[in-house]
Amino acid sequence: MFNSIKYLIILLFIIPSQSSSNSLFQNVELSLNKNINLIDKKNIDNKLFDIFNTNSNYVVNFWATWCIPCKKELPDLKKMKDDNKDLKIIIISIDKKSIKDQLNFLKKNKVNDLTNYFDREMNFFKSLKLRGIPTTLLIKQKKIIAKKEGIFDYNVKSLKQIKNFFN
Repeated sequence: MFNSIKYLIILLFIIPSQSSSNSLFQNVELSLNKNINLIDKKNIDNKLFDIFNTNSNYVVNFWATWCIPCKKELPDLKKMKDDNKDLKIIIISIDKKSIKDQLNFLKKNKVNDLTNYFDREMNFFKSLKLRGIPTTLLIKQKKIIAKKEGIFDYNVKSLKQIKNFFN
């Protein structure tokens, strides 16, 4: 009996508790690093800080061609873009493959109309100390205000939470 209680107590500390807010996104306050560059589909360096307009809201997703959950969520990001013209959706690949191969991957998966950048050296990704992909960020006024680590599902609940963060 004593051992059963001991194991139950240990499990309570090991298993993370559910957040009472039930939010998909975690509040964060991070500034964009002005010294980081991302490569666009024409293989041109772009200053990270210049990519984001102060007056726009962005949903930014890190992905790679080898990431199965990323492949699953890309169509959701495209649907969210198609359904919500006020949201700017940007996908950033951390893949080491050539840009041409990655663009072919996006075309094959019918998501090539998403705005995409490439972070092959993972400078932006590492600067945020992210743990893995897929990871989705919400950016408002050139500041990261929320993040979701893990697969993103586009639905009424997730869209409502995104809009709440931006309001």
